[in-house]
Amino acid sequence: MANTKPPSIEELWMQEYFKELQEAGLVKKIDYQPTAFVLFEEVKCNIKKELKTKSKLIEKVLLPERIYTTDFEILWSGSNKLHADMASDYFTEIPTFISHSNRSWIEVKNNYDSNNMNRLFSSRTQPYIWKEFNLYVNLIKVPDIFRDTFIPKSILHNFFYKVNTKKNKVGEKKFNFVYRTLDEYIHEKTN
Repeated sequence: MANTKPPSIEELWMQEYFKELQEAGLVKKIDYQPTAFVLFEEVKCNIKKELKTKSKLIEKVLLPERIYTTDFEILWSGSNKLHADMASDYFTEIPTFISHSNRSWIEVKNNYDSNNMNRLFSSRTQPYIWKEFNLYVNLIKVPDIFRDTFIPKSILHNFFYKVNTKKNKVGEKKFNFVYRTLDEYIHEKTN
């Protein structure tokens, strides 16, 4: 069963983020909503229903099948400053993305934790995927990722005000952090 919900704005922005990394040669392949993980199979039971002349067994679903689909699966081109492999003996710092054999699975969330979804993912889904499939799914919060790394050029215009308000003027930054391009981020990381 595939996820049929349209992508959120955060997922669209992350798609642009990975496209820019792909154009720079850091990402080999981007999969949006790759194959689903089956968290548990459907649980059914039979109910015996007595009719006037005979009895009939009716199959009922007690628990429907539960699946989880990551937002992205990224195949990295090779080593770079954005990701580190779980097979490493140690990290010098926590990387932006953790990978397994140059693959990262990504769950994208907004900074604002609506309906406790970040907490539910961190406390239930993420550990379960680790335990059952031995895969680490990265929780990426938007726009924090842009503060910590770079903002893709194609969406940069979204981070400036477009109309005047009492507090802000056209062209002012919406967030109080340094806006960097990918080139600036890479240059900063290599120095």
